[in-house]
Amino acid sequence: MSKPKKLEDRVYQYSINQISTKQWLPQTHITEIGLSKKLGISRTPIRQAFLRLEEEGYIVIEPNKGIRIQEKQISLQGFQEQLEFMELVMIDHLHFLQIREIQFNTDRLENTIDQINQMTDPKEIEAFLTIEFDYLKGLFRYTKNNYTTSLFLDTFRSIREQSNEDIKEYLKLSQATKIKHFNQIVLFLKSNDYALARKEVRILINQLSLIAIQGI
Repeated sequence: MSKPKKLEDRVYQYSINQISTKQWLPQTHITEIGLSKKLGISRTPIRQAFLRLEEEGYIVIEPNKGIRIQEKQISLQGFQEQLEFMELVMIDHLHFLQIREIQFNTDRLENTIDQINQMTDPKEIEAFLTIEFDYLKGLFRYTKNNYTTSLFLDTFRSIREQSNEDIKEYLKLSQATKIKHFNQIVLFLKSNDYALARKEVRILINQLSLIAIQGI
């Protein structure tokens, strides 16, 4: 194997490891010159490795900017598994609140709901997703495990940043369903009825799964 090819493979494997271990998070920008200085390798094998990574869907090469780490694409099964994970985390969180008899202050959530209720146009999906993220963070206001909450929010971000057109269409189709159940969940939290809040979460995730199956 020639030296340039060995260097290209070294950069390729290094990059794969950085991505798989979340050292390079999705949307992170990396430059040829920066990586060249870090690894002590000329830019030519780095450029060739980047071309391989882009072809395999790991990155996007942006002219004059370097590369941007691409969100890992998920299949329908993977998408369903992510929804199931989010359901389990939310159910566990609400059960924790019930056991601890926490009086949930819903002021922040109600403010977010006011914004969500105005986002009825699917064309405003990016703005809706931003507000939805704030809603989910507010839902975990009294979290017992910051690490699990971080994984939950990262899972939501992963779905949100998918470049797959089917996923994007799903996000638009699911908007009205989310608004309906988000409102109801807040009402149950306001009255500290965590059992009904958990039931509402199960209904929500079930309906989101059906939309995914029918729309993706």
